[in-house]
Amino acid sequence: MRGAFLILLTALAVSRALPQKTGSRAIDNETYAEQRAALMEQDYASMLGWELTLTEEEEQVNTILKSLKDAEIDKAKATDNFLPAVNFMISKSEIEQSEVFAFIKSMPKGAVLHGHDTGLTSIDFVVQELTYWDHLYMCYEDFGPIFRFSSTVPDTVPCSSGWFLVAEERADASSPEDFDNALYKNLTIVVDNPLEAYPTVDAAWQRFNQYFESIDGIVSYRPAFEAYHTQSLQELLQDGVQYLEFRGAQPLLHELDGTELTPLETIGVYKNISDTFVTINPGDFWGVRYIYGPLRGVSVDVIYDYLDLVKSLKTSFPDYIAGFDLVGQEDPGPPLKTFIEPLLSLQEYEPPIDVFYHAGETEWTVTKLMTKYFEDWYGEDVDENVFDALLLNATRIGHGYAVVKHPAAQQRARATNTPVEVCPISNQVLRLVEDLRNHPGVQLASTSFPMVVSSDDPAPWAALPLSHDIYEAFLAFGGRHADLKFLKQLAINSIEYSSLPAEQKAGLYEMWSGKWNEFINSTLRRYHAISTNLLPEHF
Repeated sequence: MRGAFLILLTALAVSRALPQKTGSRAIDNETYAEQRAALMEQDYASMLGWELTLTEEEEQVNTILKSLKDAEIDKAKATDNFLPAVNFMISKSEIEQSEVFAFIKSMPKGAVLHGHDTGLTSIDFVVQELTYWDHLYMCYEDFGPIFRFSSTVPDTVPCSSGWFLVAEERADASSPEDFDNALYKNLTIVVDNPLEAYPTVDAAWQRFNQYFESIDGIVSYRPAFEAYHTQSLQELLQDGVQYLEFRGAQPLLHELDGTELTPLETIGVYKNISDTFVTINPGDFWGVRYIYGPLRGVSVDVIYDYLDLVKSLKTSFPDYIAGFDLVGQEDPGPPLKTFIEPLLSLQEYEPPIDVFYHAGETEWTVTKLMTKYFEDWYGEDVDENVFDALLLNATRIGHGYAVVKHPAAQQRARATNTPVEVCPISNQVLRLVEDLRNHPGVQLASTSFPMVVSSDDPAPWAALPLSHDIYEAFLAFGGRHADLKFLKQLAINSIEYSSLPAEQKAGLYEMWSGKWNEFINSTLRRYHAISTNLLPEHF
């Protein structure tokens, strides 16, 4: 009896120590409805962009947008076909028929802050323009073709099948169109059955890496890269983007005779392209900054070499070089903590070099039995890269969505206002996340976590520079209740979280703001001209 009495006392003590329910209970339908509405309002008030106040004109446009979105979500529920839940390679054509997508496509979006140099330009341009240039050779490897511009048959790049001029291969094909279609298929990862073609994360990444092996041989030729990167900027501009920060692994460019440019000469070419583009597009495009981002799967000694190079680049191009990153598939490792000694040494360099580490881009697969949710890498070294990125004072974290599993990391990121760069389509096509409604970005957006949405490498999966990713995030992360404020906040975040000095951020914001106001007014004029019933009655 004494033991039972002690257990009862212990239970009473524990119950008194636990938080008790507070607040009045609903006693009828009316009070329940009021309390439910108040609780929901409190919840959604934390959503990304919720604190923005829209102008009267923006409210009118918001009415249009919400009508379009509600209709699209209602249709998706009725047909069990919610496009962000479907692999982008399958859903792309349907997305491009969406009125919500058309709205987003026409919208000024601010900046792309996470992209990679040879993954930005459409493969249509590469095939229809660059592969028609003289002196382009190709070699057939098991995984697909590799290329090299050369004045003579290449002898510096290994090739198992022998080198052939692309022009002669095209002439010998059944038709130029058939040859170009074959090139296109080999220069993208796009397939009709992505879930079968890439059944695992590793399979998707293997094909993704092969894309770079193919494309790099074309764009490593200096004049070809100049055309390629100029086209990148043109496509960004056409997609409503005003500024770019992109990663590059610093491949050395070469001339037709094989002469290689030095790293400083190569970056000089990059910068000249950007400067020229800004000059010929005044008022439309603000500029470009470069993040040196070599591959992470190397030794500590190689990391020191990387740091020597980024220091040299920053000294020579202080305004153009934004900082440093380590890129590549995270899951195989090594984790960032392997390189702590050299990475800490970078913080002592003057002038300061910002860092933008890829971290927390880990597998997030949800199976039918939920057996893999939070299981694959939770608590493993690669999952904990987000801690190291934060402790190394990252300006932004590439992808970074594993942060939602770590409350202390979330708290530190909020306290330091360190955003994550979320790239929804990349995460989906690389099989890291299947249904974007289950992407950690949902939780990040619902709590106004510091974040931007970007596109990573849109070229290999045939996406636009930013519009497709914004669309996916708007519907999947924002759900039913996200509206124009959500989209506007994403654009503002992309400017606020850029690496630009304060004065230049202000200039970029002014440029974007003017275009945003034009967009609002033109949207109202367009819907008024077609006498749509989506406009508010008082318009």
